[in-house]
Parts: sequence; C-alpha cells; structure tokens
Amino acid sequence: MNQPLTQKYAGQELSGRVRLLLTAVLAGASTFLALSSFITGEKLSDVLTHNNIPIGVRLLTIGAAWLCGLVLGGFCLWGDIRSGSGSRFRPKALGALAPWTLSAYVPLLYCREVWEKREFAHLVFVLGFGLALERTLVGFLRSSDLGTRLSRGVFAADSRWVRGITLAAAISMSLFYFCRIGPLTIISHEKMATMSSDLAEYDNLFFNALHGHPFRSPAIAAMLKDFSSLQGHAEFCLYLLLPFYAISPGAHALLWIQTALVAFAAVPLYLLARARLHPIAALAFPVVHLTMPSVQQPNFYDFHFTSAATFFLSWFLYFVHATYRSSARGNRVGMYVSMACALSCREDVAIGVTVLGLFLLLRGVLIRDGIRIFLAGAIYFVSVKFVIMPLFGTWWFDNQYADLQARGAKGFGAVVLTLLSNQAYVLKTLMVEPKALYLLHMTAPVLALWLRRPILLLAILPGFVSTLLVTNRPPLFQTSFQYTYLWVPYVIAASILAVRKRFAFAAAVPLLLVGLSLDNQRGLLLGGTSIVGGFSTKTFEVSESEKRRYQDLQEIIALIPPDASVAATEAEGPHVSARLVLYSLKFSLGHDPDYLLVGHVGHREESRNIKKALDSGNYGVIATKGHFILAQRGADPSNNHELARRVRNR
Repeated sequence: MNQPLTQKYAGQELSGRVRLLLTAVLAGASTFLALSSFITGEKLSDVLTHNNIPIGVRLLTIGAAWLCGLVLGGFCLWGDIRSGSGSRFRPKALGALAPWTLSAYVPLLYCREVWEKREFAHLVFVLGFGLALERTLVGFLRSSDLGTRLSRGVFAADSRWVRGITLAAAISMSLFYFCRIGPLTIISHEKMATMSSDLAEYDNLFFNALHGHPFRSPAIAAMLKDFSSLQGHAEFCLYLLLPFYAISPGAHALLWIQTALVAFAAVPLYLLARARLHPIAALAFPVVHLTMPSVQQPNFYDFHFTSAATFFLSWFLYFVHATYRSSARGNRVGMYVSMACALSCREDVAIGVTVLGLFLLLRGVLIRDGIRIFLAGAIYFVSVKFVIMPLFGTWWFDNQYADLQARGAKGFGAVVLTLLSNQAYVLKTLMVEPKALYLLHMTAPVLALWLRRPILLLAILPGFVSTLLVTNRPPLFQTSFQYTYLWVPYVIAASILAVRKRFAFAAAVPLLLVGLSLDNQRGLLLGGTSIVGGFSTKTFEVSESEKRRYQDLQEIIALIPPDASVAATEAEGPHVSARLVLYSLKFSLGHDPDYLLVGHVGHREESRNIKKALDSGNYGVIATKGHFILAQRGADPSNNHELARRVRNR
C-alpha cells in the first residue's frame, strides 16, 4: 500500500531537483552570456547585429557559459540535498534563479544599432521581455519574504524618511528632464527646426493676450478679430500660463513652459503610485512617464496646450484617488480645481474627464463626485464644442474622419451615424499597422498593465476620438505629435491601479528596465543625439554654418521694428512671432503687412503669396543676409531680383 506512495514522493523529489538543476544551469549560463562581450572585449553592436564573433572566442564563450551554469547548478543541487526534503531551500532557490535565466537578453535592451528602423519589433521585444521578467519576479516574491521585509523593515512604506526621499527622487527626475530636454528644445528652435504651424501661432496668441487682445493670433489664417482663435480650439488655459510667458515673451518661453509641464506631470503620477504601492516601487512610474517616446517626442513638436492638459490631468487623477482614500476638504478642492484647469486646456480634454466620471460610477466609488465629474465633462464638451466655439466661426476638422462619414450626412454627425450603425466597418478602419504601432506605444512601456482588467480598458477612450478614430490624417495617430498627451495620464494611472500591491516590485523592476531601453533607443535622457518630433527628426549638433545662419537671421530681424506687422515663411515665423501682427505666408499674405521675411520657400502657397506681393509693386527688398531676405512695404522694388528668382523656381 505504501510502496506506490513512496515512489510518488521519490518521483516528485527527483523532478524537483532536476528542475532546480536546469534552472540554475540556465541562470548561470545566461548571466555569463550577458557579460560575455565585456569579458571578451568584442563590440556589442557587432555581436548583436552581425553575429560577428571569431570562432575561437565563440567556442570559448560557449564552454565558459555552460561551465558557470554547471557549477551554479551543482552548488544548488548540493544545497538542496543537504537541506533535505520539506525545506524551503528549493522554492527560494527556484524563485531567486528564475529571473536570471533572462539575463542573456538584457544586452538587446540597450543596443541601439539592433533596433534601428525596427520600431515595431523593438516595442514587441521590450514588452515580451518585461512580461517574462515580471512573471519570474512574481515567483521570486512568492517564494521569499523580501516584500514583507521591505514593507516592515528599514524600508517600511509608512516611514516618513522613505516617503520623503522617494518624493525628492521623483522631483529630481522631473528636474533632470527639464534641465536636459529644455535646452535641447531651444537648440532645435535655433537650428530652425520649429515652424509657424504651430509655434509661431501660439507665440502670437500669447503675445496678443499679453497686450489686451484675447484669443487673437493673426498667424492663424490672418484673423485679426479678438476671440477668433476660439473657432479652432477652446484653450482658456492660455491665461493660466500667461504670467510665466510674461517673464520673457517669445517662442523660447513656450518651449520652456511646455517642457516644465511635461516634466513635472511625473510628480502627481508618483504620488498616485505611492498612495497604492511601496514608495520605492512607486518610483518606477515617474520613470515610465519621463522615458516614454510618446512623452518625449511631442515635446519637440513646437508648442501645444495638450502638454498643459497632461500636467493638470495627472494632478486631477491623483486628487480623485486622494479623495477616495480621504474625503478631506483639501483633497476635494484639489480635485475640482485641477479638473477645471484640465478642462481649460482644450475642449477635447473633456472627453477624458467624462470617461473618468463614468469609471467612478462603474466602480461604485465617489458616486456623487462621479456624477458631477461625468456631467461637468459632458456638458463642457457639448456646450463649448457645439455652442460657444461656433459663435466665432466654423473650423471643424471633420475631413480627418472622411472614411467614417455616412453618405448623405455632414460634419461629425455623419461620423456618429457610422459609429452607431456599422461597427464592423469602424473596426476595419482601426485595424491598420500604424494604429497598431500607436497602441503598442501606449502598451509596451507599462507592460500592458492597463489591459489586464476590463474596467481599465476605459483608459483607451480619452484619446480615442482624436487619434485612433481618425482615418485621413496620419499625424494624429503617430507618437511624435501632441495628441499622445491625451492618452498618457490615463494609461499610466490605469497601470498603477492594475498593479497588485504585494507584487509591486515585480512590476517595478521590468518597468525600469523597459523604460530605460525605450529612452536609449528613441529618447534623449540617457544621452541620445536625435529624436523624432512632429514631422521630422531633430538633431542637436550645431554646425558652423547653422550658427552663421542663425546669426544672419538675428541681424535681419533686428531691422524690423517691434510694433511692425510681418508676413514670414514657415521656418522664420517663430523667430518674429512675439508681436501683435504676424502672418504666415503659408496661409496668407495678410492685410498689407509692413515687412516680408523670406527664407526657405517650401510651400506652393508661400510662393504664390510672395509673388502676389511683388506683383503689387508695393514691396521692395531692403536687406539680404545669407539666405534671408527682408522686404518692406513702400520700399524701392528695384532690388527684388533675388526674391523674384527664388519664388519663380517654385
């Protein structure tokens, strides 16, 4: 009767020891292979991109790797035998060794050459690696008491000094981002990689507001009436940021403001994570935020109020959770103030606020506040988008949804009809590779955490209408544009909610490794030299010719009086937009501007408007400096030959 039972236990014991031996061998060999390029002196990029390893070195590496594995395996097997059956040695050893079996793949995370022009593959790899590492670390935490010791020992979660130090670390990360990225945005601007659309338009908007012309930006389609910019977007947040702009008006101020808003959004996200997780583990989430390509890349595409939205939304999400934990008056006031600030950034931010109210209702928490938030977001969006903004003109980009418009209907209502009547067709428009890549950018940096619980899938909705639903304007679903900021706070907050407190460190470690890999490949914090921002790749080495070009531009701008009206070409616009009247030659010649500032003529409409000015006989070239030409209304037109030749070639 006992013999089969004895055989069963003997078989389990043998199976367990074989599993321990194999895990230890793989862990040792994998770790050696991860370090082999440093040990042998071979160049990592050659090893990983071209498999370029001399045969002698290759054989030596294989032998040494498996020798290390066998030594470690023998040691672990000896320890298991010595500890006897029923001891905790084996599960602890298996838990501790399992993560090291992935070591051989770590160099792939940080070899930039491997993933050049392979963005999709890189994202898939880091996601797969992160998930595998998280799973093995969960096993490790289950088999050990490390989590308990961290929470109850010297690193206790409720320790004031731990909370204080980690908060200081989160603030320091934000400061590092600000000090690293801010100067690079200025370099990009001085290299003339910024454009009239959108930097000059917003600089002109701020400057007019500073001088008593609310919501007026002639750089936008030559509109001279106050409040005329409201037909494009309702960006009341302008007046919240205006005091900071007033310190040093100009395009450079907007670049610094945007960088600060993006950087310090990491602080409330850390506070939200700290409220749910161990303070040390919570530090992974500001790292995620600051290293995400979808955060860094749009920072280099001129200026947009969505950067302010991500800052205020991050605080809003934090205060919502703080109110849930404690109904203290300060938390509730912070919640509604940050919500109001977020709504003021753009009308489409209200979609996310509405979704958050719905989330609270579905979760059955903060019911009254959830109803208020839901109604505030919905009413604000409908009233601003369809009542207030049309009072100042019609400028609705419904053509970007052209493939979704139902026949016989117009405007966004035609899109709604399709959404309600033909969901299969809508799904077909979503299933394209660029949108899959976009969604992967929102998933891989956070290890798909927000996809693991059905209710957290609501995080897809705040940016859905402005990005994935679009069919005819690819920039809206590319991560180098500002619309990602409508996603990021919700995706990170939902990911924080998805982490199980007991296994917070199992998520934190791969989040850190994946975040650093993404920054190494597509970001700048670790010393990258280029980044995609908007339509182009930005570089930051300034050549002598670029220095001379910028100096030429400054010298020719010095000839323009500050109160003069100017019509400028696209790249030159942001450098003269801190004035009351600037026109973009890409859209219009404007209303008899005092000066024409012409550099590179890259658009057909620019050429047409310059020809119109020359044909009128009212403008004459008064200065030429390098590539730049300045013409003045009323000046002698006899020197217009070079300007005429330049536009004739277009």
